[in-house]
Amino acid sequence: MKEAYTKTLIVLAIVLTFTSLVIEAIELADVANICENETLILNLNEYAKFDGNSIASSTLRCIVIRSNYVNIEEGSFENVPNLKYLDLRRNRISKMNLFSFGDISHLKVLNLGHQDNQPNYYYNSEEAIIISNMYPELEYLDLSYISISNIRVEGDLLENLFPNLTYLNLSGNKISSPLSLTLPPTLKHFDLSNNGISQFSFEKLNNLLSLRLDHNEINALDHRHVDLKPLQNLANLSITNNQIKYISNSIENLLNLRYLNLSYNSLSDFDFKMIKDLYLLEVLALDGNSIDAVSTSVSSNITTLSLNNNRIISITTDSFCNLKNLRRLFLSRNKIWIIHVNSFQNQTLLEELYLDDNDLSHLPPYWYQHTKKLRYLNLSGNKFTSLEPVLYDSNFPVTRLYFERNPIMYINGSVMTPEITIFLNIKPIV
Repeated sequence: MKEAYTKTLIVLAIVLTFTSLVIEAIELADVANICENETLILNLNEYAKFDGNSIASSTLRCIVIRSNYVNIEEGSFENVPNLKYLDLRRNRISKMNLFSFGDISHLKVLNLGHQDNQPNYYYNSEEAIIISNMYPELEYLDLSYISISNIRVEGDLLENLFPNLTYLNLSGNKISSPLSLTLPPTLKHFDLSNNGISQFSFEKLNNLLSLRLDHNEINALDHRHVDLKPLQNLANLSITNNQIKYISNSIENLLNLRYLNLSYNSLSDFDFKMIKDLYLLEVLALDGNSIDAVSTSVSSNITTLSLNNNRIISITTDSFCNLKNLRRLFLSRNKIWIIHVNSFQNQTLLEELYLDDNDLSHLPPYWYQHTKKLRYLNLSGNKFTSLEPVLYDSNFPVTRLYFERNPIMYINGSVMTPEITIFLNIKPIV
């Protein structure tokens, strides 16, 4: 009786919901073109069962199914020959059935993520998924948060399972070592964040453009742990919230890298020689490490450097001398108490400087004489008692000065200019 009731709901939904698809963070630019207004969206609160007779359409291109529990049998989509987009996220489909829908080889987008949204739902289940069919047209595959530790392939499909795959999301699983599945060389975007990875091989993935390894258990970047050398075309790399203590012969050859984030690791220093040949690198983030001194011994073209939440105590003339293209510099929440004269003499392009929540009580005289383009300065949460140790004359280039949470004792209006806005937020003395 319950099954019959569910089938009635499905028939009604087919009639009422042929409409354009509302996509949830699909990260695929041409999905709207893929669906072309031929979309079926089913939101079912009860148990739902699908078989080869449940959905039939020669024009339907996109299907989204949401249910508290869904049973999708072999061949359920065999009567939808033009299906290109299938979204089955958050349906509590068991791992053994994730790829048991039969031949849907014409798919371009397959979303199977977040099947373990119920506590302990997969606790005693097999942690690998098995794939037994080829997906020759598949470009986008989401397998995030389904508690898998591996992907196994049946038959002789290891090399040709996903010959056109460009995006693979395996975040939020239990992967701790290289997969049994041979990853296709067509892959361009790969998300392995929130797993238990300490070692991984990226051999033959030389077309990869972006890689996320955040929240894993990586303690070194080298040929024995995580070797990045094969990734010659990589443009974006994020390896935050690991335990990386050293980097050896790993990032020097990433000549197309534009964005590198190594925040919240265990680095005590960073050798800028590693990025001397990375001429395209624009953003380097090293927040939340244990770096206590900075020295740039070689030139770099980076425009944004972030060193928030470290242990830096002083800024010297050697700290940023070879970073002549810097436009944004983040040094918040360190232990900086002194900045030497001419520390920013080569930062003629600097526009934003963040020094909030340090131990500064003064800046050297005319420290800003070389930073003519500096417009934003944050000195909140320091130990300044007045504005004079910051503003020395009317040539001060900053237009927005944040000076909150300082023990201001008095304000001398003669040092201010009409062009500057100063944020003080002084609490009245009661």
